[in-house]
Amino acid sequence: MAPIPVGILTVSDKCSKGEAKDTSGPALAQMLSQTTTTTMTANADGQPETKKWIVVATSVVPDNKDQIAEVVRGWCTPKRDDSATGGGDADAEQPFCRLVIVTGGTGLSPSDVTVEAIEPLFTRRLPALATAMVVGSLRITPMAALSQVAAGVVANAAIVLAVPGSRKGATENVGQILPVLPHAVDTLMARKGTRHLHPVSSAAPGESTAAGKPMSHGRSAAAQTAPMVLCNCGREDDLAASGSSDAVLATGVSNTLGESATQRARKSPYPMVPEAAALGAVLSSVATMAVEPTWLALRDVRPGLVVAGDIVAQENVPAYAAAVMDGYAVVAADGPGTYAVRGASMAGSADGVSRLESGQIARIATGAPLPAGADAVVMVEDTEIVETAEGEEAAVRIAEGGRVRAGQNVRPVGHDLRKGAVVLRKGETVGTVGGEIAAMAVSGNRRFSVFMPPTVAVMSSGDEVEDVLAPGSADEPGALAYGSIRDCNRPALIAALRALGCTVVDVGVVRDDPDAIAQAMRAALASCHGIVTTGGVSMGERDWLKPVVEQRLRGRIRFGRVAMKPSKPTTFATVPADAIADSAIEGDRFVFALPGNPVSALVAFHMFVAPAVRLLSGHVGRPGSDAGDVVHDGHVASSALSALRPSVTAVFVGSEVELDRMRPEYVRASLVWNGGGGGDACGWSVRMVDQMQQSSRVASMQRANALVSLPRGTDAKRVVAAGELVTAIVIAAPHFG
Repeated sequence: MAPIPVGILTVSDKCSKGEAKDTSGPALAQMLSQTTTTTMTANADGQPETKKWIVVATSVVPDNKDQIAEVVRGWCTPKRDDSATGGGDADAEQPFCRLVIVTGGTGLSPSDVTVEAIEPLFTRRLPALATAMVVGSLRITPMAALSQVAAGVVANAAIVLAVPGSRKGATENVGQILPVLPHAVDTLMARKGTRHLHPVSSAAPGESTAAGKPMSHGRSAAAQTAPMVLCNCGREDDLAASGSSDAVLATGVSNTLGESATQRARKSPYPMVPEAAALGAVLSSVATMAVEPTWLALRDVRPGLVVAGDIVAQENVPAYAAAVMDGYAVVAADGPGTYAVRGASMAGSADGVSRLESGQIARIATGAPLPAGADAVVMVEDTEIVETAEGEEAAVRIAEGGRVRAGQNVRPVGHDLRKGAVVLRKGETVGTVGGEIAAMAVSGNRRFSVFMPPTVAVMSSGDEVEDVLAPGSADEPGALAYGSIRDCNRPALIAALRALGCTVVDVGVVRDDPDAIAQAMRAALASCHGIVTTGGVSMGERDWLKPVVEQRLRGRIRFGRVAMKPSKPTTFATVPADAIADSAIEGDRFVFALPGNPVSALVAFHMFVAPAVRLLSGHVGRPGSDAGDVVHDGHVASSALSALRPSVTAVFVGSEVELDRMRPEYVRASLVWNGGGGGDACGWSVRMVDQMQQSSRVASMQRANALVSLPRGTDAKRVVAAGELVTAIVIAAPHFG
């Protein structure tokens, strides 16, 4: 049997310029050349065939979507009779490959564009292969969760894989699925069905002489050997993201729109990622979404906005020497005595007092300009009237207590603010006390550059959900139909987004129909930076959010499950700008698809959505700037985290809590400052607001201002007891006393 032709494309700016040596491409070529795989296809003797690989094309290109797509498209286009024979002419000017491996450009950096380059070429996605690579690699390192691998079919003729750019990451990912790739190629080439590819044979399917673990069409090797772990709902699940080296591989595939319920996935194809990795993926994606500064008049500036550029004073404040109290402008050297009153200097009056000479004084009001010749102000309490004329003061005596020195009771020019001084620096937030607004008002500027929070759409989905915000809903509510629930998610999320300063577009409640969901989301994203949805993200036959995002909106799901309790099905995706027609907003859009249970939705909001909104609002760095300012090697910088999702160390108060054995948990709690003298650990205390912490119980979010982060339980650590120190994520203003 002819070997299977392979192309290996390395994506690297430095390697393409000769500034670095390509090591991943040659390593993949060596691994493939040394691999012989037993397949399910029988030869003429009825024995399983063995397949070999031959690398017929290699190339190195920079991190450029067009160049990546051009090479992949060329290698995947059948030449002459290749589509029928499966062969390839290695000497042809443009070789044809049945397998193309693209290594590099799959990370979280803005320059990592490999997946965005090849996914539009897919005529069919192969999510199970991508999942197998990720989950297998997660057993080796949790950092595998940060690689955005992809797998699919191009031109209905070739399988294309996108894997990490490091030598280790590339070979580890391909090694996870290498035993099944020959059979995948055979299946792709089969034009008259695949029954002949599955003969009864004594050979073990997937048997391989290559390094790496065999995989079968049934349960994966990982799933066959990993322990069954029961959570409190009695389900087997993936432990990899929770810190275990044993991972249960999901064997299902994403639900395909139009298929029946019997064809839906029986296990989630999305590996659970650690919460920290999920937040890193969110922030590194959102950091590149440019939100341009907006110029506002002072009357439109509101608390919570972040200054987009230094605000510089255009004039001195005060612009003249001004009295700080009511009294008399004097020549300080004259001292106490009786003096003729030359007139009055009033605040805001255009009629000033002519120059004072020694022996003369003038009445002066607080804030009024100091007359020329005067150099101090004596307060009115240290004087008495000696003579009047026509109802006006003619002479006034300054008592001994009114002795002043030059400059006393006077604000000199620029005393409060010097022209050219920075009033507010870029990145400062306009507070609620009023000080920043006041400073902006006196600066002499008429317009101010600020970052506006994003415009966000909010949508609930579900045939059972009754819209409590619809017109007429303010009337006396009627009885709920059997099986229905009132929508509390959307009102809560709208309120939370508005509290962050967002402009909110209410999409309403959309029924469980892919067409309706796609239409509503597409329309909302035309005028919004992103959308937050609730419901439809789990494993039900009507959970359409993920396939709609991928198949209708051409979105890229960055993660589909998070190792946390509650909110495990939380999904984050980005939708390319060119997928939204007639858009009023530039750039890619974000999609947060949150679970339908109300507590799960709100916990996920505060863990992921709120930090993303704060980042887009300018609270760390500049929106649209390099994601490296926020996320380094997949980890959120501590300085960024403190601004985007602040937390404190607190003493846990109340009954002990049993730790969940499967996932870290975030319990809803009340955070109180007790004024302790030993820092946060002594000053802060936190207790659960409700002992019943089910994800459906809205009461567990009432009065909550913190989420207590509890680790996954172990035999050595089974509970959190009163008096222990815990991390409390602040989600609202803490209580005092």
